[in-house]
Amino acid sequence: MRKLFRIAAPLALVIGLAGCGSSSGSGEGDGDGLTVMLSYKKSIYWLPMLIAQDQGYFEEEGVDVEFEETNGSGFVTQQLIAGNVPAGWAGAPDAAVAFSKDDNLRALMCNPPQNIFRIVVPEDSEIESVEDLADKTLGIAEAGGGEEPIVNASLEAAGLQRDADVRILPIGDAGPASLNAILQGQVDAYAGSYPDISTLTADGRLTTRDITPEQYNAIPGDCLVTTVEALEDEQVRDQLVGMARAWSRGAVFAAENPEAATTIACRVVPQECEDMDFATTYVKDTIDLSGIADATDTPFGYVDDSAWQTTFEVLTGSGAITGDPDAGTFAGGELAEQFAADYWDFDIATTQEEARNSDGN
Repeated sequence: MRKLFRIAAPLALVIGLAGCGSSSGSGEGDGDGLTVMLSYKKSIYWLPMLIAQDQGYFEEEGVDVEFEETNGSGFVTQQLIAGNVPAGWAGAPDAAVAFSKDDNLRALMCNPPQNIFRIVVPEDSEIESVEDLADKTLGIAEAGGGEEPIVNASLEAAGLQRDADVRILPIGDAGPASLNAILQGQVDAYAGSYPDISTLTADGRLTTRDITPEQYNAIPGDCLVTTVEALEDEQVRDQLVGMARAWSRGAVFAAENPEAATTIACRVVPQECEDMDFATTYVKDTIDLSGIADATDTPFGYVDDSAWQTTFEVLTGSGAITGDPDAGTFAGGELAEQFAADYWDFDIATTQEEARNSDGN
């Protein structure tokens, strides 16, 4: 699971490009189908997609889409830069680093549209903010994990020095050992991806409070990234709009009926539902991060320029990005705004009614 939430070293984004074949990037393949890469295997993390496939939304939108599972965001961005695929879902940090190498890339929507990395403390902790971590121990899974840029930026903003004012202690992937480390007080706080936290809180022994600085909440999760060339191809753009609309319908369905969404997800990815406490928590947290349950006046997955600016600032501060790439260009400007208006153009109330009337079977 943590492969999905790592930030690849910048060099990894360009290694192997010389050996990648080039193509038009139209994604047509056999017939008029659309190939879209995922940064990770099918998972509850991709809940809107799972529901859209199960409910036939892609077919209803006239899109024959093939989602190709890969081993990480770095590979996805490599293939986009090489012109081998028209679009792919890549972690926002990797996508931003890739844009700093090739400003032909554009981000269209994100899943989820807000930060997947959190800094949490036990609910009964006296720690109220990152500033309160002075002279405390902050647990992470391992050095180099995707949460580290957020940790480093949060500590710096709080005027704290890593490993001087705050001890950083790797405690392993989310599981019994790391849960015990938190419960037994070996660490005072924990930083990880939201599935990590879902795992740690699933059995009810640990309840957490989020102390992640608010300014970092806007940093998105995985984002649908494409190229200027693909957006200028009317057929490819129409396919991408249809895919995004079906995906968004899946997000609306999940928010309206989490129980049915869980049933669907467990049918599609049963390996993630061996522990139903975890699966239920994972679905709930995924829906919460989507933002759909709170408002439908903003398109699912829409991320504005300011959020991308924050993302670029964090990555520049960590050394992952050098130079001064323009976040507004990567965010797509009017292109992205029109794309969002097009994919959000469906009857939300009808989708909600379909969800309410569904038991997921």
